[in-house]
Amino acid sequence: MLMSVKPVDLNELRARHENLYETVVAISKRAKEIHEEERAELEEKLLPYKEMIRNPVSESESDKVFPEQVAISLEFESRQKTAQRAINQFLQNKYDYTIEDQGGSAKAQDDEENEADRD
Repeated sequence: MLMSVKPVDLNELRARHENLYETVVAISKRAKEIHEEERAELEEKLLPYKEMIRNPVSESESDKVFPEQVAISLEFESRQKTAQRAINQFLQNKYDYTIEDQGGSAKAQDDEENEADRD
């Protein structure tokens, strides 16, 4: 199986934020969000066909593959990959990110206060 890979200009990503690792993490989180949105959309569109398969009107319908169901699946399969869409959205300034403070600065401040109390 061959998989096509589209190179990404890391300098272009680095130009937006200094820390490339943080940028890649933010893009991967956005790609996951896009994937989850698409999965929910696909499930919603396929739900009527799942119901027909679970509760067939006739015995022949339980083994039937619906052309509409195949068309929906093919449409989703032909979409651009979520990682590439997340990268494109980031480069088009459709979203940005901020790094949450994990409390490191607060801890350092508390240590300084404790040292001052000791003096």
